[in-house]
Amino acid sequence: MKDGEKSGASAIKSVRTLITTRLSRGGGASFLINSIGMGLAMLLQIALARLLGVADYGIYAFVTTVVTFMVFPAKLGFDTATVKLVSAYRVKGDWPLIKGLLRRSNQIGFTLSILTAIIGIAVVAWMDWGSGKQSETADHAKTIAYIAGFAAIPLLTLATLRQSALQAMKDALFAQLPEKIIRPVLTIGFVAALGASGVKLGAALALLCYLLATAVTYVIGAVVLKKRIGTQTASVVPSFETRGWLRLSSSLMVNAGMYLILGQLNVLMMGFMRGETESGLFSAAVRLAVLVSFMLTAVNMTASPLVSEMYAKGDMNGLQRVCRRTGRIGFAFAAVVFAYFVIFGHWTLGLFGAEFTKAYPSLLILAFGQLFSAYCGQNGTVATMTGRQNSLTKILIAAAIVNAALNALLIPQLGMLGGALAATLSLIVWNSAAVLLVSRKPGVQTLAWAPRLSLVRKRGNYS
Repeated sequence: MKDGEKSGASAIKSVRTLITTRLSRGGGASFLINSIGMGLAMLLQIALARLLGVADYGIYAFVTTVVTFMVFPAKLGFDTATVKLVSAYRVKGDWPLIKGLLRRSNQIGFTLSILTAIIGIAVVAWMDWGSGKQSETADHAKTIAYIAGFAAIPLLTLATLRQSALQAMKDALFAQLPEKIIRPVLTIGFVAALGASGVKLGAALALLCYLLATAVTYVIGAVVLKKRIGTQTASVVPSFETRGWLRLSSSLMVNAGMYLILGQLNVLMMGFMRGETESGLFSAAVRLAVLVSFMLTAVNMTASPLVSEMYAKGDMNGLQRVCRRTGRIGFAFAAVVFAYFVIFGHWTLGLFGAEFTKAYPSLLILAFGQLFSAYCGQNGTVATMTGRQNSLTKILIAAAIVNAALNALLIPQLGMLGGALAATLSLIVWNSAAVLLVSRKPGVQTLAWAPRLSLVRKRGNYS
């Protein structure tokens, strides 16, 4: 073997070793917390569906979806900006800017979240919930459910900002432990305790338990953050670059908003068009379908820095291998989960309650969309890490518009099937466009398995 061939083989082996090592060890705690957290979240939803019944669970699921949308503008993109900026400031040892950023982001987030919560509560108080066939008691309970959900908005906003700060400090365990582990455990515990004591459960009580659990976990997270950075920032005078921070956070918020719309808009529109009960049934299918692409999302936490590193070095062969290996891991997991839902999806939905099995056809359609997304691999990550984020934003905006239009057209006619079709078609649209985007520039093929494209071969041999 020639020296050049030996050198090339050695380089390939080095890249493969790097990828394997990072994927097996990097982000291990984060992956574990995410896995346990997803399991607990699913357990919480099943327990609530069984304890509350279809109607009240529908209200609970719809309110929490509405709250998710309301928290988003209150954060103003500072959650993503904090991860990016604090990481950079920490390397430089610039604690004045870290302290200033955390203080300013919390001030802005708290102000916006309070205003959002007040507006939401005011709208609920003004609306006449008793205009239908509901009794006054049911009407009152529904109003309390919405008020409890909206009251959690400031706590959820600040908790997300705190989580981002700890993530930037590379404290993956305590960044995610309060919200992903402690909060669902407390919520289940509070609801179960009330049920065991003979209290009649409903959506209002469940959301009050959720509010209490959110408050407890917020305090825990705040204490952890103070201990984590308190010694470095206690005697530091904060520095502020508010205008620059706002420009960055606003731009980062756009893509995050598109992902939120693509993932949750169908649940929201289902509730408005078909009522909370059908929205609750559909929400169970959505939550299960997300499990199909869970591994790809988890692997992405380790793959992102690898993609950035390979691209910065100009190592396009290494970048291609990262995409191929992570994509195949994610797709293999997705295929297994998809097959599980094809065979056992009806039974799994039955764990929520007998009526939830009506969502089985929708689950299969949604799961197929997630399978397709997993097959397309790390296209969004590659686009973002290689400077193609503006083009990706345009793709996501177009897909979000397609999603909203299809929901408006199909949900009134087909109900849950319409929502599932709208979500899956928009997912296929944006993933296909993103694959083409990164195959042209920087010339990377993100599909898990695909024929060699001439466009990619021109960039190098990626076998």
